[in-house]
Amino acid sequence: MPAPNMIPAPALNLPAIAVPCPACKSRAGELCTSHGGTRDRRSDVHQARTARARAEGLLA
Repeated sequence: MPAPNMIPAPALNLPAIAVPCPACKSRAGELCTSHGGTRDRRSDVHQARTARARAEGLLA
């Protein structure tokens, strides 16, 4: 199995990653974490983060 930092994380390419996540408190540029905080969400971000990015004009 690849090292954790070598596992692909498509979420890092999403525009919403540029803002902090109000749901899990991840900083801008960091992956969101699961609700329990034990795993990175590598495929997507929380809806609250997407909403914040939209409110800041980063998304249409």
